[in-house]
Amino acid sequence: RLEQILEQTTGTNEHEEYRLWLTSMPSDKFPVAVLQNSIKLTQEPPRGLKANIMRTFQNLTDAEYEGCEKPRPFKKFLFATAFYHALILERRKFGAIGWNIPYEWMNSDLKT
Repeated sequence: RLEQILEQTTGTNEHEEYRLWLTSMPSDKFPVAVLQNSIKLTQEPPRGLKANIMRTFQNLTDAEYEGCEKPRPFKKFLFATAFYHALILERRKFGAIGWNIPYEWMNSDLKT
């Protein structure tokens, strides 16, 4: 369907500087012809321990960060947990070398 819509609009009085931007998740159903006639860009999140820790703190709301009666111990605990979470995410990349058994560790595990 997308391919048909693009074929119908191509060449019909569009401005010479007209550009169509499409965003998509990876999909086997995305039309190959559209991919072949496109400029493709990818955006991947930064990798590494520091990037994972930063992402954890960026996902926190102010209420979550400031919402404890004992802020100093809580923030120490929060950093330790974020560090551990980032370490697990990094170690997961090594597959069988990093773990004996494959573990699924997600951001929802950190929220818990």
